[in-house]
Amino acid sequence: MENILFPFWMEIDAQNLHNNVEVLKRWSPSSSLMAVVKSEAYGHGWEAVNLLYDYGLRKFGVASVEEAHELRKRGIKGDIYLLGGFFTEEAEMILEDGLTPVVSSPKELQALEELARKANKIIPFHLKVDTGMGRMGFLPQEINGEWWKRWGNNCHLSLRGVMTHFASAESDPAYTHFQFDNFLSFLGRLPENNPSRERHCCNSAAFLAFPEMHLDLSRVGIAFWGVSPWGRKATLPLDLKPVMRIKARVKQVKTLPPGSSVGYGGTFTTSRETKIAIISIGYSQGLFRSLSNRMEVLVRGKRAPSRGNISMDQMTVEVTGIEGVEKGDIATVVGKEGKEEVTIEEIADLAHTVPHEVLCSLGKIKNRMIYENHCSLAK
Repeated sequence: MENILFPFWMEIDAQNLHNNVEVLKRWSPSSSLMAVVKSEAYGHGWEAVNLLYDYGLRKFGVASVEEAHELRKRGIKGDIYLLGGFFTEEAEMILEDGLTPVVSSPKELQALEELARKANKIIPFHLKVDTGMGRMGFLPQEINGEWWKRWGNNCHLSLRGVMTHFASAESDPAYTHFQFDNFLSFLGRLPENNPSRERHCCNSAAFLAFPEMHLDLSRVGIAFWGVSPWGRKATLPLDLKPVMRIKARVKQVKTLPPGSSVGYGGTFTTSRETKIAIISIGYSQGLFRSLSNRMEVLVRGKRAPSRGNISMDQMTVEVTGIEGVEKGDIATVVGKEGKEEVTIEEIADLAHTVPHEVLCSLGKIKNRMIYENHCSLAK
């Protein structure tokens, strides 16, 4: 698909997203799926959450009250889990939007209890336990008999689930098993074993690599978008397909003589007569400047290497060996063209970061998204 109205844009392949939803459901038939859609669905845009909803998902995880409120405004029903905690002044919106907060501190519980008492309501919550992440969550020893008496059987609050979060599921199986064992041990010490409570610990990496850890609910994020949480270090074990494509148009094509410098700072100098194409995308649209002279884009189905520093809204690539390149041509920055493909994992590897950061950065292009193959798939 081409869009000649924009200099750059994002394409969302709804058919691939639908495939990923079905594949992930089959991978864990005994565990419910929570689609973690924080940071505007990992950069894919809030509209992509509506696609997930159309494909049957009814549990969503977000980082903030603001994100949750945006989903409610967009008509997302079902359970919305507030994974990133909240500030006291945000508690009222939790009640208004019918959210399920994940609590990590007594102050959060106190704020919820006070609100529920005033409104004469019962607020459901999930308990987060820190089994080795060293971030948010109660330490296991803090959930003692006094805590349980105060909060576990509170008439204004309803404990609906218990969770933990893995620190190194992408890189350290031994530590992941250590955390999982700690979590199971904690669950076994709870004074009440209520089977209606959701137990969950898996992120995408753990969900894919450790099926024995799925428990009642799994929090899947990046895998929905067909991107490996391991980057290029490991391929996805399931038939998951990339959902995001990024494209931009060629602004100009010119031939430079030998000895010409390219871009700010002159970080590339031609050693021969070199044909270059200026592409209408830069770090303002989410391409890291560190990718300068490293990444490649696809032009007419062939790889064109970056030349010179990526600037705010332009990048320069070499197209010396590519016939017929002209102004207005489409460059594929992320995606497949013919037999070649530039992946999010490849870009992350070149930028020495994780695929998650690349997706969120490219999410700046969300205001120019094109949706493909959706109408025939919506349920």
